[in-house]
Amino acid sequence: MERAIGRANPLTPASTPYWSSRLPAYAEMLSAYHTAHATELQAMIADLPLQHGADVLDLACGSGTYSCWLAAQVGPRGSVVAVDIDPAFLAVAEAVVAAAGMSERVHMRRADAADLPFADNSFDLAWCAQSMFTLPEPAAALRELWRVVRPGGTVAVFENDTLHQLILPWPVDLELAVRKAQLRSFRSDTTTAEQFFIGRDLRTYLSRAGFVDCRILAYTTVRQAPLEANERTFLQWYLQDVAERACAFLEPALRTRFQRLIDPASPTYLLDQPDFTVTYLDLLALGRKQS
Repeated sequence: MERAIGRANPLTPASTPYWSSRLPAYAEMLSAYHTAHATELQAMIADLPLQHGADVLDLACGSGTYSCWLAAQVGPRGSVVAVDIDPAFLAVAEAVVAAAGMSERVHMRRADAADLPFADNSFDLAWCAQSMFTLPEPAAALRELWRVVRPGGTVAVFENDTLHQLILPWPVDLELAVRKAQLRSFRSDTTTAEQFFIGRDLRTYLSRAGFVDCRILAYTTVRQAPLEANERTFLQWYLQDVAERACAFLEPALRTRFQRLIDPASPTYLLDQPDFTVTYLDLLALGRKQS
């Protein structure tokens, strides 16, 4: 197997001229996550049933980080089609792919996940990372993936479950209150709030889309103090995102406790505690299109 691309992530807003202000705010959080977890994420990619020369679809490719890692797996005779609906992300992905020396293997395409511009049976494997929960119709996207994957081919969906994505060392009563408030926020914004908890239902989603031999692989990662810079950046973004959703639905006393935990100026700031530990739970769902 070809050597995987190194740990460094070429998408870093501080140093990269093609970082775009048109990208969504969470792009910086994702960049930090991909860099801090590159070793573990590349190990997940290495577990995929991919052969040299395979044709791969990277759905909702974002910055193109996974496209590069997939291209390394399939080798110079393989190909990756990187699809996203956001032209700003596609522009960044194109630059990232070029910087990684993968332009001959990775090709960009703007498209809607529910209406892919590819013929039936076009790919050996379709990959979608941490994006299925954001799609308006995940079931429709999975049916499209079933259509474009070849008989005997595989769909691989990497997702999390919002309730169980991170195990953090915060008080149990506060965590329960924050998660309940977070769910109330999701339900106030959308009629499909349960998609944020899609991780627990991935196998069902794949089975209903027509895939067989569906299974879930679980990956755990532990980080502890002192935190590396990118890890810290990701966790700061993560906690702030939780706060923006949950605080409006928390009782005042609980809100004050939570804000103290996530305020970098507070002596109780979670990430500065000398015994801080966080455990990530990542879920990879695999399904096969029957031959």
